[in-house]
Parts: sequence; C-alpha cells; structure tokens
Amino acid sequence: MALASIALSSVSSACVEPQTESAALDDSSVRAAQGYARNPPRIEEAKLEFLSNEASANARLSLRYAKGEVEALTLALELEGEKIVLRDDGEGGDLEPKDGIYSALIGYDLAAEAERRQRHLDRAAQLEPRVTRFAGRDVVERVAFDPGALDFVLDGEAVSPAQLLELAGALKGSSLTVSSGPGASVAMAATTDPEKTLAIRDLAVTRDTQRTGVWSWDGAKCSFSGDAFGDHGFSRLMEEMSVGAGIAVEDWTADWLRTWSVPQVVNGDDLSAEVSGLSEVWNRFPQLSSDGDPYAFNDVLDMNQPPFQLVAIVNRVDLHEAGSYGGGAGELRYVFQLVDPDSCAPLDMTVIFEYEVPRSGCSQIRSYAQAWYDLDDLALGSQDYLDALAAITEPVTAAGANPQHVAGSALGQLRTNSRILPWPHYAGLQWHMRAFVHNGVALEPAPMRMTPAFGYEYPDIYTSAQAIDDFIDAEAADILAGTYDVDLLHPVSNDPFRAGFVPYGHLSFTHYSPYAAGEVVYFDPYVSASATVPAGSLPGSMNWWGMERGRFWGSQLADPEARHVFSLNTCNGCHARETFDDGGTLYVDHLSYGLSRSVAGAVEEPAFMHMRLRDPVDAGPAIFSRFLTGTDDGCVTASGLVPPLGSETCTASCCPVGDPVHGPDAYQYHYDDLARRGQALEATVTNSCLYALTADAEHVALSLSAGH
Repeated sequence: MALASIALSSVSSACVEPQTESAALDDSSVRAAQGYARNPPRIEEAKLEFLSNEASANARLSLRYAKGEVEALTLALELEGEKIVLRDDGEGGDLEPKDGIYSALIGYDLAAEAERRQRHLDRAAQLEPRVTRFAGRDVVERVAFDPGALDFVLDGEAVSPAQLLELAGALKGSSLTVSSGPGASVAMAATTDPEKTLAIRDLAVTRDTQRTGVWSWDGAKCSFSGDAFGDHGFSRLMEEMSVGAGIAVEDWTADWLRTWSVPQVVNGDDLSAEVSGLSEVWNRFPQLSSDGDPYAFNDVLDMNQPPFQLVAIVNRVDLHEAGSYGGGAGELRYVFQLVDPDSCAPLDMTVIFEYEVPRSGCSQIRSYAQAWYDLDDLALGSQDYLDALAAITEPVTAAGANPQHVAGSALGQLRTNSRILPWPHYAGLQWHMRAFVHNGVALEPAPMRMTPAFGYEYPDIYTSAQAIDDFIDAEAADILAGTYDVDLLHPVSNDPFRAGFVPYGHLSFTHYSPYAAGEVVYFDPYVSASATVPAGSLPGSMNWWGMERGRFWGSQLADPEARHVFSLNTCNGCHARETFDDGGTLYVDHLSYGLSRSVAGAVEEPAFMHMRLRDPVDAGPAIFSRFLTGTDDGCVTASGLVPPLGSETCTASCCPVGDPVHGPDAYQYHYDDLARRGQALEATVTNSCLYALTADAEHVALSLSAGH
C-alpha cells in the first residue's frame, strides 16, 4: 500500500484591526514580519504521509504555499498545542531543499479527528439540520446537511468517521486523501441554540440581579436593583479597566463621558462638542456630589446605579484569527443600552464593550469555543448555566486579563452608537458612532474600523457619484476576496481616510446647486421628478440639512458587487441601508440620497441598532434585527435557493433587503448572521488544527474584513 497522504485546499486571506498576538511563536521571523495570524498565507496543497502506526512522529506533513506567500526557509506553526517548524532547507524531515514544499515530522492523531467529526454527525442526526451557504455574509441557499461531506477517502474509497476509527491504529502504508475538509469548503451544520451559545438575551441572564444591575417598571415607578458591580455589570466592566490605570471607576467613567464635552480631532476628522447631548446622558446618573450645573460635568457619579441596562452578551469566536500562526480567539462583547430612570424607557444610545479574548493558538481557540459550545447542554437560565457563562466571561473582562495589552486590559475597543449625544441641533435625526481604546490612563477616541471618513461619501451634485467610488473600483478584487483594508491614510492622496466617527441621518451642510431655489432632484438615477427644497434653502444652493445621508457607501457608478460588500463591511452600511429596509418610505419634508424603493410589501425596520431593549426595559428579551435572525425564514424554494429576484413579495418572516443603490429589481440580499456564526462555531470545535490551518486564509478573509 502507498504512503498515506492527506491533500487539502485553501483559498484567500485578509485582515482588519489588530488583536494582540501570542508570543508563543515570536521566533518565527516570517510570521513576525508579515503578520500571518491576521493574514495567513494561502496553501495550495497539504499532504500528510503516515510513516508508522506510533502515536508520535508518525507522519510527514508537507505544505505547498501559493507562490510568493512565504519567503523564508523555515516557518513556525502550532498544531494541537505543539510547536513545529516547517522547513524547506532539506533538514528536519524536509526531503528537498528550496523546492517550495515545507515539511516537518509530526505526531498526528487521526482518531481524535474522526471522533470530533463523529460527535458532530451524532448531534446532526438528532436535529436533521439544514446547512446555510453564504457568499460572504449574504445567504445563498439552504440545503439538507450531507453526512457524507465529512467522510474520509481511504485508498480511493469513502470511509465514514466511525469506520475510520476502527482502522486508525493501522494506517501505515495506507493512502488517505481529503479533497475538501470541514472548514475548508464543507459548511458544518449548526447544532447549538444561538440564544445559549452566541447571542444571549434571555432575561435570566440580562436581568440576573446577582451579576448585573437591573432597571424595572412597576406601572408607576422605575427602580433599580441588582449589582452593577456583578460579573456582567456595567460598573464592573468599567472598574476592571480603571484598575490597571490606577483610577477610581467614577473618575474613569466621567473622563470617558467628558470626551463629548470638548471638540476632538481623530485621524483628521473633527468631532464636535456635544454639551447638550452629553447633559442628557450625564444627568441620568445618580450623583454622590453635585456642582448644581447640568452642563459643567464636575459631579461625582454614583456607579452603583448607572443608567444602563444589559441588552445581550455576545460570543464572537467567529472572529478568531489564524490559530496555527498564534492568532487570537476572537471577541467577547457586552451590549448595554441607556435607560431613562424616570420612565424605564430605553433611549437611543448603546455602549458595546468589545474584548479581544486573551487566548491564542489553535488548540486554545478550540478549547475556548468548546466552553461556549458546552453551554448548549445546560438549561438556559439555570444556576449551572449562569455559573458556566460567568466562568467563560470573567477571565476575559478581569483586570490584568491580558498582560500584553495596555494596562493589562483585554478591551479591544469600546463603541458607542447614539442618537442622544448629537442633540439638540439635529433634533433626534442623526446617529453618531464613536470608538474608544484604552490608552493606559483613559478611554481615548479612536478611528472606526473599515469605514472611510464621511467626506468620501459626499455625492457629486450632477452625477450622484461618491468620492469612494474610485477606491471601490480600484480595489474591487481585493474587496471581494476580503483582502483589503481602509487604512488611516488614503492609498493615492495620502489624505486622512479612515473615519474618526460615523454619522447617519439628516446632515447639516449647505452646498452649491445648479437648480433653482424652488426645485432640486433626488440624487437617485431612477427618479427624475424634482422635489421641493426644505424651507430655509438659499437661492442657488441646496440645503443639505434636509438630506438623509450616511446610509450606505458607493453610487450606481461603482462596481455593484464590490460596492455592496464594501458598504456592508462599514459601520454605517451594516447598521443602515445595506441590512435595514426602509419600507419604501421617505422622511416627510426631507430629501433622501439614494433609493427608497423596496421589495413589495417590505415593512420599515428601525435602523442602526441590531440589538435593542423593549419599552419599558423589562417588557421582555431584547429585540434582534432580521440581519441577525434571518430574512428568509419560510421563503426557501424547493431548489434551496432564496426566491428569485422580483418574483416574491414580503411576508412577516420572508423579506429580502433591496439594494440601496440599484433597487430590489436588480439586487436583493438575504441575511442570517447568527446562522453563519453558528456554523463557524461548529467548525471551530470540530476541526483539527491541520484542517483549520488549510481553511484559515478563507476564514480570516470573511470574518475579519468587517468593521463590526
């Protein structure tokens, strides 16, 4: 029999904001120089030759990387917790120097690989799940799960994981080939409840008085109970960040809020002072001492009763990096929403704590993912569940969780999404998103991820072209592959490029117009009728205060597919018109930049918050957007494809989102991001490090090219 060989394939690569990388593989000069954890090299072929039936050093691993991806003659990797060094210098198991094939002698436990696959098959058999196929984040089709997709091919014949387990001790001389493995091109069926393992909004968690602060309405009065310094409490999360800086939590929080009281400049973007809006937030905190001036912001805040309610705890292990190159385990997120302490009504401001999980390497990523996966076996809201959840989150949020980060905090960024703070000059018509990073002494405003500065969305008054169109067209191939970035500086002009903040709504600008004062056309290639300019416009100009903007990126002149992917990956595109349908409505007395036509029967969905509390805040679990929970439930055709364009109308559970630039007759999009994340969780706990290695480039390109 021939030597056993496993051949696997891989695709592309990408990167976004930096996560702290593991020091475990720092002696790999190639990885240190090129950042393979976030931009893994593409593998064209991987082969495993079984040399014996022993448990250690029983196989030769050989990898052929795509041309130009690796230049050094050695490359360090982590496989199943063991460090190996691939060589192309004719040493240490490498057969031929400088032939482009990197090799190492390793111990490979094929039985463990087969056991993980069999566990997945056993769970899937009980649930009869369907597999959702995605193009990026867009749903393409749902098909029945095929157990045969996880078969091995032994000596040219399909062998199930159960059958292979019987042969695992006698592989020497056999030939094992895999054309596509889990995580490479085979989508794993999601078998866990996302409400337990991915996005937890159950009231037993979000209103657990032992672990977080809770606001409640009794029909006449809004009151606070619980522990804001508990495991999941707003004040505890703030305090754990402040400890490393040696600052009291009330001062830490106050300093963060005061960033809105003075103008800021972030990567060339001017962030205006929002004193009146800040007053709306600041003065909802109880105060241990007050200066009597609602606009001075010198009071001492009482962090025992912060006006924020926990909305959800979110597992983003799908954002993990390339583990075999020392990459991190993704993110843990906490979402809070501002509450009116008088009425218990949720207000238009969310605060998202985004932690970079301080575990790295393939085996640690899988172990961390397994802890989330195991929550599915516990009753949601039970004491066992609550304790297990806290055991996962506390090591991530605790002070000193990541000694390699500033002040030991694992916080990647803190993000705000508010229609309260830009007030009163926009009268509730504009949202702002800001990001903050821990700089060692404070939470400092920082550039947004994957989102250009607002000026690049500014449309040409004659053609409606956006300044970003040229970038989208020039980078179209990389955008579709997930290998682009929105850098701090524009690649051509060298001007500031990445946004210092993200606005959405009715934006205040006056701009020259070729039209008379009484008429102006929509910036919409499909609409030719003129519209009345809002009152107050100057002759010969357009009053841009009335223009609804910041809803998406790119015009009808840009490459349509690349435009959609680019826009979806931005902060405001994902929180606005790329994922939320406006139901065909226009704001009264306001012009709209872009299309407002929707799929027939579409109902307007409140934009800009994918997770939001009910009114009052204790009325039930948080509301999730259809982008998260799915737009195509009940409308899958017999072929498995989502409904053909233009042939379906919306129902309560089946309603695609029409393209904001070209309209629903040209492009429609279905989403189900929790399903995508669920399948990624399955792959993470099932794949061996070898299979994960071959899929890393494709995974990183998809998961890390988004700004949210």
